[in-house]
Amino acid sequence: AKYPDIADITADFVYARLQTGSDDNPDCYTPKGLDEWAARVKTWAQGKQPADLRRADPATDAPVKPRDVFVYFITEGKVRAPFGAMALMKRVDQGQPVP
Repeated sequence: AKYPDIADITADFVYARLQTGSDDNPDCYTPKGLDEWAARVKTWAQGKQPADLRRADPATDAPVKPRDVFVYFITEGKVRAPFGAMALMKRVDQGQPVP
């Protein structure tokens, strides 16, 4: 199935469901794809909006303030999802901690 990316911030937290991973990929997503998601997670945690994700209402901006970010990997077979989550956590945790 094809799901649209709708990334409007509407709460004090972000809940992201990553549904386009592949069970054929050891980490569910390619290294480049995981790097892109890690950058988005860090942006959300800082209270900002990732510029590369589509929003339903681009004219409305949520207040910029730190947010908790919850990311769930949902794939058809769910076999590789835990590995994708662990790979994303490593990328997000590298370098300076996110506030």
